[in-house]
Amino acid sequence: MTLALRYLAHSEIGLVRRNNQDSAYTSPTMLMVADGMGGAAAGDLASAIAIRELQEADGPLTGESMLTAIDAAIAKASRSISDLIDDDPALDGMGSTVCGFMFDGNQIGLANIGDSRAYRYRDGVLTRLTRDHSWVQTLVDEGRITEAEALEHPHRSLILRVINGSTQHLPDLELVDVQVGDRLLVCSDGLCGMVTDAVIASEMDGDLPKVLESLIAVAHAEGGLDNITIILADVVEGEPSGTPEVLGAAAVIDPDDISENTVALPAGQLVEVAPDPVAGETARYAPTTKHRLRTSLTVLLAILLPLGLIGGAGYGWYHYTQGQYYLGANAEQVAIYQGIPEPVFNLPLSKVIQDDQTRVADLPGYYQEQVRAKALTAGSLTAAQRILDTLRVKAEQCIKQRSGWHSPSPSPSPTPPASQTPSGRPSGSASPTAKPGATPSAPTSIASPQPTDTSTPAAPTEC
Repeated sequence: MTLALRYLAHSEIGLVRRNNQDSAYTSPTMLMVADGMGGAAAGDLASAIAIRELQEADGPLTGESMLTAIDAAIAKASRSISDLIDDDPALDGMGSTVCGFMFDGNQIGLANIGDSRAYRYRDGVLTRLTRDHSWVQTLVDEGRITEAEALEHPHRSLILRVINGSTQHLPDLELVDVQVGDRLLVCSDGLCGMVTDAVIASEMDGDLPKVLESLIAVAHAEGGLDNITIILADVVEGEPSGTPEVLGAAAVIDPDDISENTVALPAGQLVEVAPDPVAGETARYAPTTKHRLRTSLTVLLAILLPLGLIGGAGYGWYHYTQGQYYLGANAEQVAIYQGIPEPVFNLPLSKVIQDDQTRVADLPGYYQEQVRAKALTAGSLTAAQRILDTLRVKAEQCIKQRSGWHSPSPSPSPTPPASQTPSGRPSGSASPTAKPGATPSAPTSIASPQPTDTSTPAAPTEC
């Protein structure tokens, strides 16, 4: 049986923003959304670069080769962004999410980095197929806040992984089986960041144009505070149909001509500005400051030193850095540092202000990488201590889990067979204990890493 996709897509500015930093690409074999960020620092250009590389990777691939192609395209986009920032420091701060999949007629090759999302709607149940790489998602996973509370959390815009030129920010990749009747949704946080999964699920029944219209209306009803990009696709029996299409910023931006790196509103279109969305973009990119700080420091000091302004400007900059904090490794333990990770002219701009007994090696692999890369930043000591509290909990969980791996289970004692009635069946008073030689029931195990019908998948913090 040949499976195919029947799809619709939409990308718009929303009701508040002044330009569309979202981009999207659709074809019979690929559906992708990229949500650019960075405010004035060309988030639209970043998403256009991501979509350009993904479009070039599109083709008749199957199985693992789909994941390989997507991974290579995202890595190439990240290198392109890094090169642009090196050439023009004014672009520092740009980045993009990527979420979507390739389709080979049997399964999808799913990719995600950032906080855009992919869903599957099957038999009336909406399943989130991706996990947000955001701070609030870790809080939801740990049960500290609800999904609804995450929508209002003051740090809901903080993203832990994104395409921004860093080689340490890698996408999640997975093969997912699909079947006839599945409905797939890929969207930017202009939809999924405004409403809960339950609200989205309530709008998923009906034909594709009606559902698309309903989802757009839901996002508008919540204020339309962000760009809105939505792709809907039905898995059907039949032959592939449709032509490739590029939407959003990527449809009007040439990534090779950065002189035109913003998409303005059409002439005459007025927008009433609500709570500052550019500030939200700045906060959204806050956790990934390593490249930005390095470039800014180099450029700033290169200008100030020759001009003889190093005294006043140097003091002001140093004062700023001492209001920043990050989690890093101090020997084998986790510690809180005050300042910024990168030295200037071999002069350190950070110092340990709080040691902790938590060992880096006891953390889940993902958080070990974040600590060693000095990627867990905070704007205050209190915020840094909250991150440290979270790391302690995760380390304790891993210590217990790893201890269980090495502790031999006690051998079960033989159990006498249950008394039998003449008919050969156990009597009503017989114990439910298994008879000798019978296969013991397997203990409940953690589900294999495949999509489950839960609104919030578990965090990738396996020990």
